Amino acid sequence: MTDKITLKTKDICDALDIGRHQLRAWTDGLEPYCLRETRERSACRYDSADLLYFAVIKHIVDNCGLTLPFVAKFSQQLYLCIREPNSLTSSPFLFITNKGNSCKRLNLDKVTQEGTIIDLQPANILVYQFLGLSSQQGQLPLGLREVN
Repeated sequence: MTDKITLKTKDICDALDIGRHQLRAWTDGLEPYCLRETRERSACRYDSADLLYFAVIKHIVDNCGLTLPFVAKFSQQLYLCIREPNSLTSSPFLFITNKGNSCKRLNLDKVTQEGTIIDLQPANILVYQFLGLSSQQGQLPLGLREVN
């Protein structure tokens, strides 16, 4: 059995090249992190899926021009999308409705409204690099997946 990767605030900030204040704004404003109980003088602990979630947040805020209040509308759904087990045929894209009330893996057959398509590859690459995966491993279509 492998050990679970545990990351702290400093690790997340270093991986994403952001300040602690930026991460604090995200955790204070986005579900499910804003709903978590915190204890004084106790460091927050994260895992690799949390790192991927924050990498996606950074990507869509910095590169897609979405505001944090808009992202907050679907942040819980985004969190669930990032954490759900993926098959090799899962879409590497997310679909966010224009109203921001829905976020799900892109399924071209089921797009019935206008929205924004987000490529997860830049966020995946950032996480792979931080976790020390080689570029060859990063090219494999594995993503962060549940394994037996």
